[in-house]
Amino acid sequence: MSYSLSFSQAIVTVIFVGDKVEQGFYDFVPTKELSEALNIARPTAVKILGNLAGAGIIETREGAKGGVRLALPPAEVTILDIFQAIESGKAMFRHDFELGVTGEKPTRAQGAILNILNEAEAAMHNRLAQTTIADLLAILNA
Repeated sequence: MSYSLSFSQAIVTVIFVGDKVEQGFYDFVPTKELSEALNIARPTAVKILGNLAGAGIIETREGAKGGVRLALPPAEVTILDIFQAIESGKAMFRHDFELGVTGEKPTRAQGAILNILNEAEAAMHNRLAQTTIADLLAILNA
């Protein structure tokens, strides 16, 4: 199982918006430019932006000078924040299956497997929490 492409697109979107505003090109990055520059279909971009806005990562403004910008400083937005905005409630691994065999060994095996998978997902979350948009912007502008 894999997470949606929208997660990766959302990371790139936040970096793009943060960079354009930081460089002074815009106060708010127009959605149309964002969609075209990042090659993200407009309906997909709108959905991603809606999720990011709902999580408080970006803010939007309507009108001729409208668009999106970060609602928080880049140092306060982690990749985990973006992940949770886009993939909220989705588990990395599915484990909702029943074996045809029963007994102590199959039960222990399922428990051990579940523990390993949960630990792997927790490690991923911890790693994503260690990287901020400011970290990525620093790499981008090095």
